[in-house]
Amino acid sequence: MLFINNDDVQQVLRVADALRVLEDGHRELAAMTLVARPRVDIYTETPAAGAFYRWGTMEGSSKGLQRHAIRMKSDIVSWRDHGGGRVEDKHCMQPGLYCGLIFLFDTSNGEPLAIINDGYLQHIRVGALAGLGVKYLSKADASVVGMMGAGGMARSHLEAFVAVRPIKRVQVYSPTRENCERYAREMAQQLDVEVIPCKRPADVARGVDILATCTNSIQPTIYAEMIEPGMHLTKVAGEWAPDVYPRIDVAIGGDPRAQLVQGLPVDDSQGFTTYLAGDLEALRGALGPGRRRDALTGGSGQNREDGHFKGRITPLVDLIVGSEAGRESDDEVSASGGVVGMGGKQGLQFVTVSSLVFDLAKKAGLGREVPTEWFTQDIRD
Repeated sequence: MLFINNDDVQQVLRVADALRVLEDGHRELAAMTLVARPRVDIYTETPAAGAFYRWGTMEGSSKGLQRHAIRMKSDIVSWRDHGGGRVEDKHCMQPGLYCGLIFLFDTSNGEPLAIINDGYLQHIRVGALAGLGVKYLSKADASVVGMMGAGGMARSHLEAFVAVRPIKRVQVYSPTRENCERYAREMAQQLDVEVIPCKRPADVARGVDILATCTNSIQPTIYAEMIEPGMHLTKVAGEWAPDVYPRIDVAIGGDPRAQLVQGLPVDDSQGFTTYLAGDLEALRGALGPGRRRDALTGGSGQNREDGHFKGRITPLVDLIVGSEAGRESDDEVSASGGVVGMGGKQGLQFVTVSSLVFDLAKKAGLGREVPTEWFTQDIRD
């Protein structure tokens, strides 16, 4: 059995490969030979005011790969005002440390194959999924990106965009000026594109073909006034304001769900299925106003479609196999997703990408060998 850390993952995982295996995974989902369980979160109130423990898991199993993966996260989360909005902070044990792991198994015999740090892999798989949306829905000649955010997700998203479109210029904004300028320097050098730091969020959206928001804000970062004809939109979480939805003409959504043969499906149509061990009002107070509180605690906020989306929905699997064409003109506004719920496909992404990482790491002689017998036993459970 291998323990594969983030440095190992970074040595072997390329965005182009992640794009390929995610496409393959969607084909398997359509054929009902891949199962993807949506994310489930459990919050537990802690002794510290405003801080909650959050355990999150999602999993997937592939008949074609003969692999099963479950990804878990163990965080202390809290929320604060920042840059005119409200953001989520998280850590494990102390600020700057995080606990996210992927457990990978062989479905032909049940053998535990690997434990993988999820940090770098997580950024790549999210960026690659957004990249697939850009590949199949954005204008073919899309060359200018507007990027809200300058962290790890903003990096992997831009890498994926460059892999599928002829990107020449990027306009980026972050409320932390130093982060914005560092992102501009590093991504310009890495990807050989022009990257311009912007002083205001509105400047990011002017004249761009792809408008992406990659932030930890629990309040909107993209508004209808920023949308121009022909744009393609992507987001990491719920960062679109309600007035954005009526502007979208076509969006990815409606992929087939994993085959269910017993019990009730996990429903993430209004956000992650979430449990709470503690006081509901304490959680509401810690979250503060915004879409995350409404989604988690049954507030009066509207759902992520906001009742105003009137555009077309096209499944990503149909775009991949070519049974649907996507955008009908260069003036349409398209979106990678986020219009009709999350789709419950996080498990698909982890089983495909972590399986790829395991195979590549093993071939390259990377990872730390761990005795498999530590994880097996002779007592029937």
